[in-house]
Amino acid sequence: MSATPVIAYDPRHVEHRPRLDLQYGRPTPNPERPARVEAIRDALRTSRWERQVVAPNGFPMELAARVHEPAYLEFLRARAEASATAGIDGEWFPYTWPRDRALDTGTPISGTTPDNAWRAAECALTAAARVRDGAPWSMSVARPPGHHAGAGYHGGYCYLNHAAIVAGFLLEPATRVAIIDLDIHHGNGTQDIFYATDRVGYASIHGEPSWAYPPHTGHPNEIGIGAGVGHNHNQPLPKGTGWGPYRDALDRALEALDVMDPAWLVVSQGFDTFAGDRWGGFELHAPDYAAIGERLRSFGRPLVIILEGGYETSCLADGSLALLDGLDRE
Repeated sequence: MSATPVIAYDPRHVEHRPRLDLQYGRPTPNPERPARVEAIRDALRTSRWERQVVAPNGFPMELAARVHEPAYLEFLRARAEASATAGIDGEWFPYTWPRDRALDTGTPISGTTPDNAWRAAECALTAAARVRDGAPWSMSVARPPGHHAGAGYHGGYCYLNHAAIVAGFLLEPATRVAIIDLDIHHGNGTQDIFYATDRVGYASIHGEPSWAYPPHTGHPNEIGIGAGVGHNHNQPLPKGTGWGPYRDALDRALEALDVMDPAWLVVSQGFDTFAGDRWGGFELHAPDYAAIGERLRSFGRPLVIILEGGYETSCLADGSLALLDGLDRE
């Protein structure tokens, strides 16, 4: 009998409270806030999924060093220690690239940032461990998100790349892992980490770089280098994309990943594709996420679902419950 799926959640995520996002030189309230995950947690309490919510297990930080540069991990710690004295009200903001290893000025580092990011990674690893033990799928509901973090940089509200850490955890000598990214923003960090390997395939469906963050990556001609050629697949879509064309793109992405015959599928799941998300631009609705869940299960490999973006609490709650229902349909 296979293990029961779990939904990993750590209430300590509320300690991660970035105040500011510097957009075009203007300080604005940072949207990566505790209410994002708490909306999902509240929805789970009144659903049939409540009994499957678990606290994360502990994992060694060495797992992060499989995909992140040791110098970058030390950079995070050093900036966290300096944040109280060198930052703005306890938040450190980058100054220059590449010394400060930041893609943008919207991802500040505070004294607790490295610990908070690792707790989110432990939620993802807890889901992965349950899947490795035989569960057909499991999910991590945690923050901060991770798919914009590269081997040696942070950005897009991300510090550690949880999907990449999970892929490194699942890789064994004779296996391959696939990652599909369903956030409206291209997972540049995940792509960069695995761009030159044939052991981890990556497929992303996202907003066109002309209007969606990040503006420098996510084009169809980014197909990998070296051994990775043909294992990276990007499908940028226009504003206003609804279920029909999104469904077709999802089917193409799964077909491309199926060719490499991976043992596992890691899903970077954003809910900023939901109609009405302030940082979105697509027109998906709750029933569409149920259909996404069904398609992911039909891929035929064990699934690790990791929460990425999504900034409207009602969309996060409705989308998550619908996705879970879809995953549970045989």
